[in-house]
Amino acid sequence: MTGSGNSRPDQSKMAPAGNQGIPKWERKMRIFLCVFGLVLSVYALHVELSRERNPDYRAMCDLGESVSCSKVFTSRWGRGFGLVQFFVAKDSPLNQPNSLLGIIFYTLQMGLGLSLSKKAALFLVLSSWVSVAGSLYLAAILAFVLGDFCMVCVSTYIINFALFFTNLKRRRAIEGMKEKAG
Repeated sequence: MTGSGNSRPDQSKMAPAGNQGIPKWERKMRIFLCVFGLVLSVYALHVELSRERNPDYRAMCDLGESVSCSKVFTSRWGRGFGLVQFFVAKDSPLNQPNSLLGIIFYTLQMGLGLSLSKKAALFLVLSSWVSVAGSLYLAAILAFVLGDFCMVCVSTYIINFALFFTNLKRRRAIEGMKEKAG
C-alpha cells in the first residue's frame, strides 16, 4: 500500500479514458439492443421449434394470413438464410435457424462491447455490416418472396441497424482514445 492511499493506480488511469472516450449512452444502448435482440431471437427459436413439433401451434406474433412470424421462421429462409442448404443437406447441423445465429450474434455484441480494444471495435463493426446485409436480404425475401409481415423480424432488422450505428460510434471513440494516448 502506498502513502497516497491509492492502491490501484492502473484503474484510476483507465477510468478517465474509458469515461471520456466512449459516449455514456453507448453502454446502455448496447445492453438494451443486445438484450432485446436476444429476447426476440430466443422467442423466434421457441416459435420455430414449437411449430415443428406441432403444426397447429399458433404464436402470439401470428396475427393474420399475411402477418405471421411462424410462417416466416419455418420457411426455407428461416434456416441458414435459405442459402446454407445449397451447400449442405437441409437437415445438416450446419443449417441452423437464423434465430440461433441471432443469439450468437447478440451475445458476441454484448461481450465484445465490454472491451475497449481496437480489434474488438473492428470486429463489432464488421459483424454489424454482415448483420445489416443479412437484414436487408431477409427484408427483401420477406416483402417480395414471402409477401408476409413479421413483427419479430422487422424488430431485429431495426436492432441490427441501431447496433451498426452504435458500433461505428464506438470505433471512432476508441480510435480517438488511442490517438490521444499514443
